[in-house]
Amino acid sequence: MVEEWRLIYNPEGDMADTVAYPAALITGKMVGAPNTIFIGGFKKLGISLGFFQDIDSEVDVAKAQDLDVEIVRRLGVGGGTILIDPKGSMAMLMAFNADRYPNMDKAFCQIGGALAQAYWRLGVKRAYYDHIGDIKVGFEKITGFGFATIGNITVQNTIFSLGPPDVEKFLQVAKIPPEKWKDKKISDVKKYIASVESETGRLPSKEEFRDAVVEAFEDMLEVKFVEGKLSPEEKKAYDGNRAVALSEEHNFRVSSARRFAKIPSDCKLNMARYKSRKLIVAHVLSDKNDVIRDVMISGDFYCSPLPYLGEMEKSLVGLKVSDKSALVSKIKETYAKPNWQIPMVDAEDIATAVYMTSGKT
Repeated sequence: MVEEWRLIYNPEGDMADTVAYPAALITGKMVGAPNTIFIGGFKKLGISLGFFQDIDSEVDVAKAQDLDVEIVRRLGVGGGTILIDPKGSMAMLMAFNADRYPNMDKAFCQIGGALAQAYWRLGVKRAYYDHIGDIKVGFEKITGFGFATIGNITVQNTIFSLGPPDVEKFLQVAKIPPEKWKDKKISDVKKYIASVESETGRLPSKEEFRDAVVEAFEDMLEVKFVEGKLSPEEKKAYDGNRAVALSEEHNFRVSSARRFAKIPSDCKLNMARYKSRKLIVAHVLSDKNDVIRDVMISGDFYCSPLPYLGEMEKSLVGLKVSDKSALVSKIKETYAKPNWQIPMVDAEDIATAVYMTSGKT
């Protein structure tokens, strides 16, 4: 018998939905709701931040306010900065039993394949899954996705690119590292950002998108979707988490400006970005003897359990920033803890980002 999943469709949502719906679906799973897929659209331009990204490193918050661009941090889900354009962006969320997959690599592979197949059904015949968490067209990224695991529940989050976004406004708001777009004009950036419309010459309707996703996931996951709605318990969680999504506490949960608002006179704060398979950003407060006083690790990665990341940061206090071998050794202690997951990021990657703040390469 084919397993039935619930389908919830809302074509006219907003940025807060990217937090409120996952929380509602998690609540539903906790009280026995079926595995669920949510498909939704947007009414306003916005930016979606990954749960582990530093808002101050990634976004010009004041400029976003001036341009009326909403900023919302995803709930528990990794990944990078995503521009949400009401004309060309659609969201897809999933909540399912964590034991469906033996590990996150298996989850990434099967769901990545289904996402690529959805693009195929929309006419993007060059779409393919590129391990880990990216759907690409040629060398261009068209979609990124990530997971969060809460107890025995896994939540997946994806933003689809149906049409090209407002790149000019995005580049005013997002803090793109200089090396990323060096010597490129906006017209070049537009070419880099893939979408269904740029690949096929046609912008699909929201209903076409919904049908393509449903067909692709029913095929790849061997399930059947049945349209439904939130239960009363889920609706209560949805309403409560809309407030969370719009709160400063949530959106500034990772904020270098706030964490390092007061720097002691005998210390200095340095920041470095290290891009391997994932982007690692390190903010390191050190004293005049090069000894670490505080560390903040952020980036487009996903990790679990969340407390382990904070414990890792604290464990580096007292080490010298320039002693890379000691940094690697200490970070590996976190990697040895039970259930630690941080896909596509090695201890050496984190150590390298911290080490680079010393000015050495």
